[in-house]
Amino acid sequence: MKSLPQHVNVREVLQLLVRRFGLLQKDGAQCCGITVLQSHVIYELHKRPNISLNDLGEILCVDTSTLSRQVQQLVQSDLVSRLPDPNDRRYVVLSLTALGEAQAQTIAGTMEEYVQEIFKHVPADKRDQVLESLHLLSIAMSQSPNCCTPPL
Repeated sequence: MKSLPQHVNVREVLQLLVRRFGLLQKDGAQCCGITVLQSHVIYELHKRPNISLNDLGEILCVDTSTLSRQVQQLVQSDLVSRLPDPNDRRYVVLSLTALGEAQAQTIAGTMEEYVQEIFKHVPADKRDQVLESLHLLSIAMSQSPNCCTPPL
């Protein structure tokens, strides 16, 4: 039997990882009553408070009109606040509210439990290798001209 070219094998593994992780994110977000994109917004705002909509869009690789609609729903749910940019009052910055911070912690807990469960099935002596490989793959993907390149 002829073996497949390496790029086909890599694509297959990536497809499966994206599918499986996407389902996890969907389940994790739905438990909290938000969309997967909104979950990503909350995650990034937890890491980077007081960020502009445009900067957040670049990080998430989402156009600002789509992102704006998602952020508006989070504002209406009192998870995100829009405040005037202290450096330029013509712009706004986004931050999590206290309720948004609590939601971020809930989502983080769910994701942490899931990742810990996954790593139970990875031999202990291979866990650092898995993390390093994922990091190398992420860097390689960010250097491709066909890839959205959010900051690491």
